[in-house]
Amino acid sequence: MAERPAKLRYRRLEPTILKFIKVAIPTDLERLQKHLINIEKYQRFSQWDKVHQEHINASRTVQQLRANMREMETICLRVRDEDSQTLETIISPLKERAAAAVEEFLKVHSQCSEVSSNHGRTENSQDPHSSLLRSQTIAGTFASIQDSGTSLPQHSVQLSLPLPQIPQDHDAAESWENLEENLIDLSNLVTEFSQQLHTQQEKIDSIEDHVSTAAENVEEGTRNLAKVLSLVV
Repeated sequence: MAERPAKLRYRRLEPTILKFIKVAIPTDLERLQKHLINIEKYQRFSQWDKVHQEHINASRTVQQLRANMREMETICLRVRDEDSQTLETIISPLKERAAAAVEEFLKVHSQCSEVSSNHGRTENSQDPHSSLLRSQTIAGTFASIQDSGTSLPQHSVQLSLPLPQIPQDHDAAESWENLEENLIDLSNLVTEFSQQLHTQQEKIDSIEDHVSTAAENVEEGTRNLAKVLSLVV
């Protein structure tokens, strides 16, 4: 069986870890954000071939991001336990940013599905007020903007409206499923990494508690021994 690499001080591994934190992973996250913007833009205008291609590109970015996260995790596990608190402080903002990026991607698609589902139920019920309600909502948005005196570009107003759902018979629907699977895998990886760091810190806290208890026991034993010796004398 191969021996595990020796644990090292955080300072020894800091340059390598910071390359992931400050360069590699932020670059992947920025690229992922651009994919999301493009997907929303193409989906809004029902350009499904372009949506499909962006799904593929985003999946590749997520896979690269996951690979970088995994490599960083391997390096971080080589940091000695005593430096786990320092490591967690450095890593936490990046983990939160990655988790937020995944959540944003999944949220956009879930909102599309929810809007489509609600629209279908509304049509089936043949509610005569549904169209009026949607029109009033959109009109109210414009009225609020005008009343506030704020000039908002037309595309900004469009972006506030729900995105159309991807047709199930288009390749974009399948490529979304692949992307969604990759996003969930990435989310699970971030969660597992967080738990490992937390467990490592709990281990250190437990050791420190035991050391503290042992020191108190030694002190108490010393005092008791001194009392016994004073009685003997």
